[in-house]
Amino acid sequence: MMRVRQCLPVLFFALTACAEKVPGTIADDGPVPLAPPASGVQFASEPTALEPGEEAYRCFDFELPKDGVFPLVGIETQATALAVHHFGIFTNALAKDGTKPYECEAMGAAWGLVSGGGVGTPAMRFPEGTAMTLDAGAHIVLQLHLINASSQPTTVDTVRVNLVSAQESASLASVGLLITGTLAIDIPAKSANVLAKGGCEPAEPLEHVFAAFPHMHKLGRRIETHVVPVGGGAARSLSDVTWDFSDQGIYPVDGTAKAGERIETSCTFDNPLDTAVEFGLHTANEMCVNVLYYYPAKERSSFCGIP
Repeated sequence: MMRVRQCLPVLFFALTACAEKVPGTIADDGPVPLAPPASGVQFASEPTALEPGEEAYRCFDFELPKDGVFPLVGIETQATALAVHHFGIFTNALAKDGTKPYECEAMGAAWGLVSGGGVGTPAMRFPEGTAMTLDAGAHIVLQLHLINASSQPTTVDTVRVNLVSAQESASLASVGLLITGTLAIDIPAKSANVLAKGGCEPAEPLEHVFAAFPHMHKLGRRIETHVVPVGGGAARSLSDVTWDFSDQGIYPVDGTAKAGERIETSCTFDNPLDTAVEFGLHTANEMCVNVLYYYPAKERSSFCGIP
């Protein structure tokens, strides 16, 4: 089975055109450059040339300011829909050792998820009084999954990411991510209503679950996450999304889970193709993942049902 460090980069997903040119969306026709945040930092990729039919993962390395911890309270992104399949934002526990872009289909063992984007994903703001705390001088990786589906060479424009920070970090509850789902996906050819599911029983409570970022690929139809009480009983819904690959959002959630309760994500697929489809890194494969944002958190990110 593929290790988590190899599959995480695909949690943030295929991009098509969005009409509005606003922070946190994908635009398709040369938007006005995203302005840096009033408080925080902006990172920007270099333009990237792609040959006809070329698919590539490109990573760009940056560093956060070194003058204190970075209380992340929001994320804004700007990318062109042309050729950008998804982008991911990660920390890397290893020191930054270069300035040039590099190939990065496989995620490094020292990477940690911060956020990412897909079709229709809006700018993200955490609840008042909360923040995701990043280390001073942290090594940040911006990963782009790029596909040139045309018959002509193309150049992918600059992708910009704003990491918005709080003015003060004192007394802010820590935001964390619980990455739920499964890699055990096997969808037979010419099949419908195929279910894949996975979950776990976290040792710590999730007192305030405030957002969900689900992801499937083109065969996905529905993705649900439930909380199952200890000892059984009626499950409580955390998120239930009819999947639309062309409109991938971050959805508001108002939920909670006690320590030991089971959190389970299930995905429903239809496969009209003549070949079976399994889990994988590319759009022709499938995913079943729901990223839950919650606070207070002891860890910035952890996995649930994904080995």
